[in-house]
Amino acid sequence: MAAYIPPHRRAAAQRQSTAQSTAPGKNTAQGPNTASSSSNNAYSDFFDECYCINLARRSDRLRKYEASARRTGLRWTRFEAVDGAAVGNGDDFDPLWDATRNAEWDRHVAPGLRRATAGERGCALSHVALWRKAVETEGWLLITEDDCRFDKRWTPGSPAYLWRTHVPKDAELVYLGFSDRGEREYVAGSEEVFRPTYGFCTHCYAIRGAAARKFLDALPVAGPVDVWLADNNWFGAQVYCVIQPGGGWQNTGRWLANQETKPGEADVRQSSRDAVVADEPVDALAGATRALRVDGVDAAAATV
Repeated sequence: MAAYIPPHRRAAAQRQSTAQSTAPGKNTAQGPNTASSSSNNAYSDFFDECYCINLARRSDRLRKYEASARRTGLRWTRFEAVDGAAVGNGDDFDPLWDATRNAEWDRHVAPGLRRATAGERGCALSHVALWRKAVETEGWLLITEDDCRFDKRWTPGSPAYLWRTHVPKDAELVYLGFSDRGEREYVAGSEEVFRPTYGFCTHCYAIRGAAARKFLDALPVAGPVDVWLADNNWFGAQVYCVIQPGGGWQNTGRWLANQETKPGEADVRQSSRDAVVADEPVDALAGATRALRVDGVDAAAATV
């Protein structure tokens, strides 16, 4: 999906690409806790920023991410993930959540209350921190996780091409990798873009400040962040998914970014598979949990 360049302009485009890739002083690292790809491709600047969420202890994952991202032309910055085992819930996260709607879309899940795991807390708080950055961004911020693997169809010109020819102008959040459930509402005349009904995963999505503000206004996140967003229909944000027609699961299309989910490598254990924690209404338990917080730390956090 590389952007089309007319023949009479290709020589100039090549010269511009070469000049940018050899320009001195080009460095996207932003401090001791960041790392960036070395690519300076002429088409890598579509997103205002691209972040890769990564725990300090998972340098192995970062190396795999870097190898996958190198070919895309993306310039990215490592974002220090929040370690959910080392922090409390604070005001941005509520560990109690209701899996009833989740169970409608996942046959492995039973309805009822769950208590989020430490990994789910850290994941949610990492995304919240990046939403706060997105609010300050005029354009698009690309958020990825370190188990994101880019499809070979993601070329250096893909983002600009997609947004120019396929993504609706009202879009506020666009999934480039997702696991959708339910009906797809395709954009008129398009086989590449649809509105999702429900779904999972946060390994690769582009977000604008308008969507980030909606999510921040709805805090705290209750339980897994992907489920929280889908359960609440993304709080009214204009959400789309982008696929490559043909191929993929049951020929439903290929994602531009996939999630590497090898057994035993996950940093986030899913609480949806746990036993139901209680029969009390969600609101009552959530209120009791909030009452235990002292100085932004949930007293129940140690039990997760």
